Order: sequence, then structure tokens, then C-alpha cells
Amino acid sequence: MQIIADANRVSPVKTPDGAERRVLSYGDKLMLVQFTFDANVASWSHSHPHEQVGYVVSGEIDFVMDGQATVRLKAGGSYYVPSNVRHNIVTYTPTVLIDAFTPARKDFLKDEG
Repeated sequence: MQIIADANRVSPVKTPDGAERRVLSYGDKLMLVQFTFDANVASWSHSHPHEQVGYVVSGEIDFVMDGQATVRLKAGGSYYVPSNVRHNIVTYTPTVLIDAFTPARKDFLKDEG
């Protein structure tokens, strides 16, 4: 369990699509994660059993989710992803996202070292 974190002091993990991922705070049932992307990046389409809520801190993205129209989001925008639904993003500017997952992404903790 990591109750308190300062994103500036958490070492990032590089994701396969080149983003930086920082696990901030988590318990067994909930996890908060910061993602930082460069401009002009398309993340891979993926799904996971976790529910996900995201918030665009800065930047501009297209949010793509199966069964939904693609939505352009800027700072202040948010999104929800149900369990096992394919989704991805495309960035247009350098972007910072904050995502919450339930339950916690244990696969992310394995990468934290």
C-alpha cells in the first residue's frame, strides 16, 4: 500500500508506447496513476478487467473506445472505461493524464521494481 506520493519524486516507468507511468497512491481496491505522453503518440488499443476513470491535466487527446464515438479532450476533460472494453488515445500535444483504476493494477506494481 502506498498512501501518499509526490509525482515529482516517483521514478517513472517507460511504457511500450513511450509514455512515462508513475504509480502515485494505491490500496487493494483503488490505484491512482500519472501518465505523461509526448505529442503525436498513439497508444495501443487494449483492454483490462479494471474499471478506469481518467482526467486530462494538460494537453490534447482523442479518446477512442469501442462502441463510442471518438472524443477530442483538452485539459479538464475526463473519461470512463468499463471493464474489458478496448480503448486507446492519440495525443496532439505533450499530455499529462491522471487515471484511477479499480481494483488496483497489480501488473503496474510488478514494473515498479
